[in-house]
Amino acid sequence: MNSVVNNVALALFFFVCISFFPSLNAVPDITKTCEQTKHKELCISSFKESYIGRYLPDNAKPDLIASILVKIVVNNASDVSRNLKTTVLEGPVPLTPDVKAKYGICDHEVVLAMKELDKARTAMESRNHKSEKYNMKAAVANVENCEKELKLVESQLPDKKQFDEVIMLKTMLENIEDVLKTVK
Repeated sequence: MNSVVNNVALALFFFVCISFFPSLNAVPDITKTCEQTKHKELCISSFKESYIGRYLPDNAKPDLIASILVKIVVNNASDVSRNLKTTVLEGPVPLTPDVKAKYGICDHEVVLAMKELDKARTAMESRNHKSEKYNMKAAVANVENCEKELKLVESQLPDKKQFDEVIMLKTMLENIEDVLKTVK
């Protein structure tokens, strides 16, 4: 009986030790996947800073990484849209009709980009790589349209923060496109 207890204790100790020491030759796929993007530091920091990304296992595959990045970017796009509405369109600083119109168009484009991202995520879940890439390109195009509209009135913008947020959103979308290139 004593040897059974010792063997169980030894097996339990061995299991605990193994669970705390990952394989020595394992390379975190998040880092490896993010290394293939144009903006690798932003890719990696997106996971570290996001509640969603913090719980992604190191050995996650590119399709899961892309899916999580889409969720992170949708949250970011939602923040950009909310900031455009509350800070600028409904904010205390009076805007010229032209600037207000450009912000309105920009906000509309960000909302369209979020819809395309939702379609891309659905396509990812069904492994329809052609559709996911198409929807990602559409989302990037929407955000680029937003950026173009704001550039037309850049000198008149009351605050460059929203413009910077749009640029960041576009950069994050480019990272997802780069990650999707690694998905077979």
